[in-house]
Amino acid sequence: MSFTDKLMRDRETQIMAISIVFFVLAFPTYFYLAADKADSGAGLNSVNTYVIEGDLTYIELASGTEFIADDDTFPIDDVSTDSIDDADELNIIGVRLTLSYTEEETTSGLTCTPANSGQPAPDSITGMTMHGEFNETATGSNNGDSGSHSVDLYWANTSLIGETVNMSKADIIAEIDAGDTGLGAYSGSISVDASAGNAPLCTRSDAGEEVTYKLELVIFEYDIVPYFELEGV
Repeated sequence: MSFTDKLMRDRETQIMAISIVFFVLAFPTYFYLAADKADSGAGLNSVNTYVIEGDLTYIELASGTEFIADDDTFPIDDVSTDSIDDADELNIIGVRLTLSYTEEETTSGLTCTPANSGQPAPDSITGMTMHGEFNETATGSNNGDSGSHSVDLYWANTSLIGETVNMSKADIIAEIDAGDTGLGAYSGSISVDASAGNAPLCTRSDAGEEVTYKLELVIFEYDIVPYFELEGV
């Protein structure tokens, strides 16, 4: 007998099927209502166990590619959240400057051949970001070839993202919601400290590096969800 025939004729099978459907429909609704009730009852200042959900997204403020001479600094100025639609509705918790670069070292000399041209020397590329009272600096190296690094500046507690915490909702919001702190002007800079390698029969020189950069706002749209642990699961 097929399951369909059994379902139509056997009362126990019918009861089982109805129970399964009820469980599937009622289970999510129960926990949604329970979570909502617990959250409402706890209040903003009552300590409870919460899961902090959400993802980081990025909005570009500026980008480009520049050749930056040795010991020189390229400024990134005149960028602001005024260029972003509805920026005041975003939870801007930081800014990220991403840098990538290659090796621009050259060789010269009549006796210079691929066999005796030596190796390029690593160069240091330093990025700096600034917003109001906040600033961050980070240096990377091309290691004689190519490289990349980022300068990450935050004014919110990113360590809480995706975590389960025992805190009050008010304290969580104070840690991860930046309010209007992220609004306004931003600036940055990129500096190059280039070095040339050595070769016995070659002259090596390094006048600077070509650097590609992107300056982005860091956005965190979050949800604070009461945590429930199912016994026996």
